[in-house]
Amino acid sequence: MQGKPVNEFPLSGGTVTVGRAADNAIQIADDSVSSHHAELTSEGDSYVLRDIGSTNGTKLNNEQLPPGEPRKLVGGEVVKFGGMECRYDSEGKRPSSKPLPPVKAGVDLKTTATRPSTIFQNVSPFKKKVDKSSRTIQAIILVLAIGALGCFLFLLWKFLQTSH
Repeated sequence: MQGKPVNEFPLSGGTVTVGRAADNAIQIADDSVSSHHAELTSEGDSYVLRDIGSTNGTKLNNEQLPPGEPRKLVGGEVVKFGGMECRYDSEGKRPSSKPLPPVKAGVDLKTTATRPSTIFQNVSPFKKKVDKSSRTIQAIILVLAIGALGCFLFLLWKFLQTSH
């Protein structure tokens, strides 16, 4: 989900059912979610996710889960029930949890921090590629515009001469 979570569902062990029907432990009122969509089963300090034959499928980190195939969840992973995206949080380790490197001695972060640029077109260190065909098209359009302006001024001049 983007932004602030809409709902949080604490998992308390055992098997937790997910779906649109009211008899699920986690009820998701969305048409893309099947009435009985998936199950979360407690295994040790984590949960296992299993799609139970849903119509629109279940994805884990954008990978489609085959119906009935269990997948162990790790904190921070994204689960998608039909069109509804959720995030699994746990007290366990997250997939990319690594300790931060030590801060180098003598580095003052207050003086080394920089302000972000407010001019977005100048932040890239690379030159913008200009296609030669686009320059040719721009030149043709410029010539046609000058020609049209010249025709307009000529017709205006003729009109003004005939009205006197």
